[in-house]
Amino acid sequence: MFWLAAAYGFPLPLFMQALRATGFELGIMGAIRQFAMFAQLPSAYLVEGLSHRKYFWAAIAFTHRFIWCLPALLPLLWPEGTASWPILVITAAGLSDLLGQASIAPWLSWMADLLPPDRAGRFWGVRQRVLAFFLLFATYLYGWLLDTENRPSHPLLGFSFVFALAGVLGATDIIIHFGVLEPKPTAIKRGQSLWRRLAAPLHHRDFRRLALAMGAWNAAMALTGYSNGIPGFFNVIYLQEDFGATYSQSSWIILASAAGAILWTPRIGHAIDRFGARAIAAWLIGLGPCFTLAWFFVSPSHLHLPLAGWTPQPVVLMSALSLVIGGFYAGVYLCQLRLIQAVTSRAGRTLAIAVHWASVGAIGAFGALLGGWIKDHFPHAWTLVILPAGAHCSYFQLLVLLQALIAWSAALPLLLSLRRK
Repeated sequence: MFWLAAAYGFPLPLFMQALRATGFELGIMGAIRQFAMFAQLPSAYLVEGLSHRKYFWAAIAFTHRFIWCLPALLPLLWPEGTASWPILVITAAGLSDLLGQASIAPWLSWMADLLPPDRAGRFWGVRQRVLAFFLLFATYLYGWLLDTENRPSHPLLGFSFVFALAGVLGATDIIIHFGVLEPKPTAIKRGQSLWRRLAAPLHHRDFRRLALAMGAWNAAMALTGYSNGIPGFFNVIYLQEDFGATYSQSSWIILASAAGAILWTPRIGHAIDRFGARAIAAWLIGLGPCFTLAWFFVSPSHLHLPLAGWTPQPVVLMSALSLVIGGFYAGVYLCQLRLIQAVTSRAGRTLAIAVHWASVGAIGAFGALLGGWIKDHFPHAWTLVILPAGAHCSYFQLLVLLQALIAWSAALPLLLSLRRK
């Protein structure tokens, strides 16, 4: 989770902001993260011909994590090339995302074969709680490093420490997984063309609708920068640009989201096993965006908190609500994992999982691109509109509204149409 907190949390978007990246460049980075899911297709095709998934997964995943040491070295290797750094970071992050996605299908297939279906929900819930605990600690540590090490003489030194730590510890996590048992993969039928094997899962109604539902949900989340329940990109940039939040204060919303995952995901995991992933996901998608609409009630004022001192009101408000938002959005991801297991069979599962995530990524990429475009082209006249609590309306409120509309009008109806529970 030290790697995840840097790559998907607040350090990456704030690093890009420090490099003066445009909204379009941030959108491109988010879109690449979504389109990278297509890397699962060739990876899954290759893995299904192997007798073991673990070694292939480990080689790809280790490289994917270690690449995050590159942003840490930029200030040392090319200090005079800051104008080109955003492109280099986008390229490195994109390569890492491609390798990371190439490792996901074999890992999920491995886990789906390993976990008994009647206990899978509880496992994912407990796992998410453990990961969220370490995410909480890593986020706090990164916020402290950025506030203390980014000095006027070395304004990006804190980011170097963060990304170096993330790369090394992330790669170490892959080595630890070698101790996990891998069931023997189910043999696939030989002689079928690649196209027929790719198209096979799409013939199933529930598989198609689940991919469309989760694609719409990912697009909605990508608008504001959420990924698996973790807020990033435009959330933290909005807090810094419009309300002057410090690095540590910007991390509060992620800390609260991680705490929300710790509180909610074990209960959500038990509920999935008892009531079914479809029903639980529908409730979470229906209720979750209601809490994000609180961004319409942010204020330019500051609140004096014990120990923390004067803190922007939006940081306090959204950190409190993220105790629910983080848990609910992480819960949707748990439901997605269980539903993927339900709509795929053991034979050909690795490739079917890759087809699902590639479809989800293709749809979700439009959300990231749209979010970046809106940030750069939001009509200045709209900022004259004052929100109920006193802050000026901005591009971010439009992103939040679109997020809720897509979730309720596309993701939720498609999810409810599934026959599998």
